[in-house]
Amino acid sequence: MEQIPIIDFSLFDTDQVNCSKEIKKASETIGFFYLKNHGISQDIIDKMFTHTKEFFSLSKEEKLKYSVNEKYQGYVSIHQEMLDPSNQKIGDWKECFNFGKIRKKLQVLPPCFEEEFIDKFEKTCHQLCMKILQAFSISLEILQDEGGKNWFEQRHKYENDSGDTLRILHYPPMKHNIDEKDIRAGSHTDYGSLTILFQKDVGGLEIELPSTKQWIPAPVINDCVLINIADLLEYWSKGLFKSTKHRVTFNNDTSMIDRYSIAYFCHAEDDVGLDPIPSKYLENLDSINVEKGIVYGVDGVKTPLTAGEHLKFRLVSTYR
Repeated sequence: MEQIPIIDFSLFDTDQVNCSKEIKKASETIGFFYLKNHGISQDIIDKMFTHTKEFFSLSKEEKLKYSVNEKYQGYVSIHQEMLDPSNQKIGDWKECFNFGKIRKKLQVLPPCFEEEFIDKFEKTCHQLCMKILQAFSISLEILQDEGGKNWFEQRHKYENDSGDTLRILHYPPMKHNIDEKDIRAGSHTDYGSLTILFQKDVGGLEIELPSTKQWIPAPVINDCVLINIADLLEYWSKGLFKSTKHRVTFNNDTSMIDRYSIAYFCHAEDDVGLDPIPSKYLENLDSINVEKGIVYGVDGVKTPLTAGEHLKFRLVSTYR
């Protein structure tokens, strides 16, 4: 059975070509990989988890004061989000809080979250994503006059408007018999370019292998973050890289235990078009019709969306 590879990202500082090849291979075959020596300190991760538990321990009435707004920032309650609307009858058994870019200072934060700390955490995650995206540019051998190793970075500037989102999640225990309709997080792909997932103590995440459609666990591995390819990168690469379906399920070992996780969703800037990456590795590939919103029909014509339009399409479907 295929397993999610573990990549030592310290190699990127000494041998960028070979490290980039490892990332490319994982992204072509399974769409997920663990990174160790990723550069984000354990202290800042632990502090983020501490604040996460503090927030979700508040009363429901207090949490609802920060309910999700029209920009999808804020608190999302149990069953409010439905990640697999085609198959789910009720929403996910989880609650979340979505942070927009703190630099915009437009979001009211609960007292347990310091603006300066969240800003630092977001920027640290974004910097890691930029290094990973450099690895993609290197592995695809994008020519210098096309942007070289900075091809992706030029489309993911932190200071510009994008869907970049830091999300904290709490999966409460299921203290009654599990309804077959209930799932902690429905099957879905992520909407942006890359996702960093921080897991702690309790697992439950599963991914669907692109090759066999078999579901396998993505366990908690200490000192590693889990990276997955999202929709934009799959479409940009004409399907070379896999935006792989994943879900969070109940099982006998974890259904009675609180599960917490933290995710950073890295998105391209809102107005970035989704034309294919200028790489020789894509020359013999046909553009794919991604049935997730990236390509849609207007008067019978297939039209590529911008990154921002695709995100809006997916969010409307998720929160309907």
